[in-house]
Amino acid sequence: MAYEKVYVETVVKFNSYGGMRPIEIVWADGKRYVIDRLIDVCRAPSKTGTLVAERYTVRVCGEQKYLYFEKDNQRWFVERRVF
Repeated sequence: MAYEKVYVETVVKFNSYGGMRPIEIVWADGKRYVIDRLIDVCRAPSKTGTLVAERYTVRVCGEQKYLYFEKDNQRWFVERRVF
């Protein structure tokens, strides 16, 4: 099964220590998805073959999803399955 990287706009909240917490994902068509819960943050590769990135395990609309942050280019992405 193949996956592609889809860059997304992400609304992020920063705390006083400089930590960041994504709170909303915005698709290119403007549809917004509130992140119900942040479950975990770790460094991990994505299924798209990307170098290791910060992987945020989040719950969106009751489903667990992965949201990635590439520190090198300061961009957020999700994985989309390609059929």
